[in-house]
Amino acid sequence: MHKVAHSGVTVHAGINIALVKYWGKVDSKQNLPAVGSVSLTLSEPGTTTTVRFDPALDEDVFELDGVTSVDPRVSALLDGVRQAASSTRRASVQSVNTVPTAAGLASSASGFAALGLAAWRAAQLPVHGPGSGFDLSPNANFDPRLLDLVRRGSGSAPRSLLGGFARLEAGTGALSAVRPDGEWDLRLVIGLTVAGPKPWSSRDGMDLSKETSPYYDAWVASHPADLDAACDAIRRRDLRALGEVMEHSTLKMHACMLATRPPLRYWASATLAALDVIDTLRRDGILVYATMDAGPHVKALCAAVDADRVREALSPVCRQVLVCQPGPGAVPGASL
Repeated sequence: MHKVAHSGVTVHAGINIALVKYWGKVDSKQNLPAVGSVSLTLSEPGTTTTVRFDPALDEDVFELDGVTSVDPRVSALLDGVRQAASSTRRASVQSVNTVPTAAGLASSASGFAALGLAAWRAAQLPVHGPGSGFDLSPNANFDPRLLDLVRRGSGSAPRSLLGGFARLEAGTGALSAVRPDGEWDLRLVIGLTVAGPKPWSSRDGMDLSKETSPYYDAWVASHPADLDAACDAIRRRDLRALGEVMEHSTLKMHACMLATRPPLRYWASATLAALDVIDTLRRDGILVYATMDAGPHVKALCAAVDADRVREALSPVCRQVLVCQPGPGAVPGASL
């Protein structure tokens, strides 16, 4: 039997924002995406999680922002790690979010990326494969068992394991780096529009869209062309081309949502106001483009030199504006 150490491991993972969107599942039980996605991982906001396997514990303990919580997805991930490590030891998990939970800002992605990697390392399992140790270089192949557990927790979470631009494939959930962070000086300006959690979870919304939206099949069929166009633009560092396909993907996804029964309308009045601001900036010659996840907040992609102007323009219509830069993906800290 593999002995799980009584030490703890801390991992920080930034949120990732899909530029070519992910919406829909080909297999809900395995949480496999029906469409691929291309994302940008940010340094902050994100989640920092410490996992410690402790023989003195009779059950898993999970704390989120200092409050004891119960989440079946956390328990399932820990069970998967124990199975991989041939262990029965229970775990203490402490997570701190610097991103609002369940508000449409990908807190589950950073959360399960940090949890999965921390638990995997605390169990002394190899992150990648024989001989690779704990190397987290952008093109390293993660152990497929780790990717599977992280994806089951949150469909977009594997992308937060990689820095910069990452691509997640439809059907298989295969993960690859498109361009590591630090090779393109961009910023993502996040406009927080309303407070509180979003009205429908992404997981429930995806199933409902698949069942009832007349646009769902067209959304899936048109998606591969958007993925290829975005990856090509990223490799060429063509902000205009990337921004145009990004906005097109966002609006197609929300059209699919709006045509769902009942309609999934995540937008607020401040959402529309923020989109109007971005349109005005672009007419004034600033290359800035909008994307939105399943939530009311608006994210604006722009060059780093334009970030302050974008922030100033969005501030009057948003509750809070964050200027975020590309991040390194999930970063293990020292064992505790």
